[in-house]
Amino acid sequence: MLKAHQACIDLGKNVLRIQGREVQFLSEHELPDKARIFESPHDENEAGPSTTSTPAPAQQPQQRFPGAGNTIGAGPANTAAPPPRRGAPPASSHPESAIQTLMNLGATREIAISTLDAAGGNLDVAASLLF
Repeated sequence: MLKAHQACIDLGKNVLRIQGREVQFLSEHELPDKARIFESPHDENEAGPSTTSTPAPAQQPQQRFPGAGNTIGAGPANTAAPPPRRGAPPASSHPESAIQTLMNLGATREIAISTLDAAGGNLDVAASLLF
């Protein structure tokens, strides 16, 4: 999108340059109040002492992202994958014909069953979830 508009982000000069015109980025103190809605209580405490006598809000524990933390373009994390299950296929309350239809579309049996579970047993919805 920047290329289509011939824009360049120049962090050295702290500007956005679009077709020869430069627009300065705002400093923290220049942000409008509505842009400060998403500040965390931790950031407010670092800003310095407050001039009001209101008690500091209790800090909430930071929530950890449950993902693996991979970056785009990076290889997969070196985590040991669980060994594939051998033996009896998992029991299902869905008709075998529906499972087989999804397997014919390229899904494994486990994925077909979990997709049918997610779709509430509706084969059409389950098939659309695969693609």
